[in-house]
Amino acid sequence: MNTMPDSIIPESVSFRLAQEDDAALLARLQAEMDDDLPLAEHQLDVAAMRQTLKDMATYPDFHAYFLLDDDQIIGSFSLLIFASPSHQGSPQALLDAVVITAARRSEGYGEMMIQQAMQLAASAGCYKMMLSSNLKRVAAHRFYERLGFVQHGLSFSIEL
Repeated sequence: MNTMPDSIIPESVSFRLAQEDDAALLARLQAEMDDDLPLAEHQLDVAAMRQTLKDMATYPDFHAYFLLDDDQIIGSFSLLIFASPSHQGSPQALLDAVVITAARRSEGYGEMMIQQAMQLAASAGCYKMMLSSNLKRVAAHRFYERLGFVQHGLSFSIEL
């Protein structure tokens, strides 16, 4: 059940798909996801991001999106819509790589991005949208919970 409050998206705010030529912009935003290191100390691998965008384009419905305010990119997220054997193949959505540039956080833009992702997923007929978040991102967890997300199960990973 969606408990996220409806909010009005200002006319100055828009969304657009990230393209291969946006690799440097997306790499810079992703470097701001965690505040472990100052931005200058992050390794911005633009070639790897360009390849990632190229790889994403091979999936039928996997895209990175930018959030813009007055045509300035201030956030991004990626959304994968897929069917799986669970729930009789009903589509579901995986939200990933959610980030707002540090200078514009706590201004409501993250909520606008989540609303956009939910609308995209609902329009595709998804029965749920899920995300995973690093344990150390406590503020992000509070944000997602405030928007109605609930912790469901456990996530496991293994380095390969």
